Amino acid sequence: MAAERPPAAVRGRAPRAASRRGARAGTTLALWIAIGIGLGLALAVLAPALAGYRSFTVLSGSMEPVLRVGDVVMDEPVAARDLRPGDIVTFPDPEEGGRLITHRVEAVRVTGATADVTTKGDANNAVEEWSIPAASQVGRVVYRLPMLGYVLVGARSPLGRLALLVLPALGLGLIGVRAIWRPDTAPRPT
Repeated sequence: MAAERPPAAVRGRAPRAASRRGARAGTTLALWIAIGIGLGLALAVLAPALAGYRSFTVLSGSMEPVLRVGDVVMDEPVAARDLRPGDIVTFPDPEEGGRLITHRVEAVRVTGATADVTTKGDANNAVEEWSIPAASQVGRVVYRLPMLGYVLVGARSPLGRLALLVLPALGLGLIGVRAIWRPDTAPRPT
């Protein structure tokens, strides 16, 4: 008894269908990984804000190699009197009040209601000396998120905002067009 061969139209379908299923599974996996990473980063940045922490993007190399340009640091508020040498803190620049600096505490001396603080960037030669009311709060770095600052700064630009709106819309549009124009692969009844 000779085995019947399937028609030519059916012979090549199984490998293509398996290939499509594999590609679809890979795309789904990549999408879930991207969503997980995005949610994890959002949680790492947004959840601490609910606890009163603040995030700052490192814009200079003064604290390298510990903090690099583009890192995001999360600061917890602490009273100036509670600072210790070795803490990395974010404070207003003593020379330019509106600018914030993140450097390491070299020394703290509390005299009455005033805290005199000496700080220095790890990669700098000069120190900053500044005074602040001892009860006032500064930010102490709790952790850093490497390179996330580039994404945040880019997202705040006009082009970045546009990309955050346009790219997902294009992706959804492509998925819709693909669903409309995809050939019907279901076997037709004979």
